[in-house]
Amino acid sequence: MRTRTTLVTFSALAGLATLSAPAAAYVRTTTELGVATAWRTPCVTMEFSLGGPPRELDVEGYLGAAQQAGTAWSQASVDGIDRCTNVVFSVESVPAVAGQVGLDYHNRMILRQDRWCSDPLPKDGSCYDPSALAITSVFRNKTSGEILDADVEINAHDFTWGDYLAHPEQFGANTHDFQGTITHEFGHVIGLDHTCFTAGATFSDGTPVPRPLDNKGNSVPLCSAGNLPPAITQATMYVSVATPSGEAELRSLSPDDMQGACEIYPIANNFVCLPPSGSGSTSGGCSYARQPRGDSITGALALLALALVFRARRSD
Repeated sequence: MRTRTTLVTFSALAGLATLSAPAAAYVRTTTELGVATAWRTPCVTMEFSLGGPPRELDVEGYLGAAQQAGTAWSQASVDGIDRCTNVVFSVESVPAVAGQVGLDYHNRMILRQDRWCSDPLPKDGSCYDPSALAITSVFRNKTSGEILDADVEINAHDFTWGDYLAHPEQFGANTHDFQGTITHEFGHVIGLDHTCFTAGATFSDGTPVPRPLDNKGNSVPLCSAGNLPPAITQATMYVSVATPSGEAELRSLSPDDMQGACEIYPIANNFVCLPPSGSGSTSGGCSYARQPRGDSITGALALLALALVFRARRSD
């Protein structure tokens, strides 16, 4: 990935990304019926529960990092100069400490600190895989693919969070770059999937998730395959990273990431934000984990397999 030691403007990053490699392909999330998912109009406001943030960053630090993650997608540019997407991504602080995940037309960001479990808790009482850094639940119309609601949960129970570019000296084994990870999760929010495929994922009814196709109609490579090309492993939507510095690099979208945002939501004149159209939803979930240092990615993916189950959510 591209290494940076200082914060620079996004337009400069976009230019560097465009020059570094040509865009190859991106992967879209689909419903159980194979329909690609997208917002009716991509005006996404995330409500970030910051009533009691973990101590590593103050409220302004967490909120600013999340807002910058949204800006990366809102300012996507395939030529490094002109914005080419209608994505309007904003993040607002709300005084709640946590909150429930579900179809309520409120897109929530929640730092799970007391326990790494969903709220409400599943009937079987199970919690999330402790190796998962974050989990995004996307509620969508199964037939049309329209995204109706998206919630992001961050694992602040098993991990701590910080700003790697500003304070790399504070990063230990369980500390992660908040902005980089949230940039990845926001890709799921707008309908992008991982750039490689983890075998073993299932839909809520237990049906195996089929191997997806990229935007060019090619089968997405297995994450466990060796020698994946840089266009896959350097994308923000890659399945994992090995170091906090790698997480920080996720802040800058790759050409493939930007191409996805711009082709799914192309910029248009007289753009008007519209609310989601209605109900009839199912839910899909994606999780993101750090690759353990010193281990092969196969070990990390074995842990991810459980967390990549498409979790059913009640919509009432």
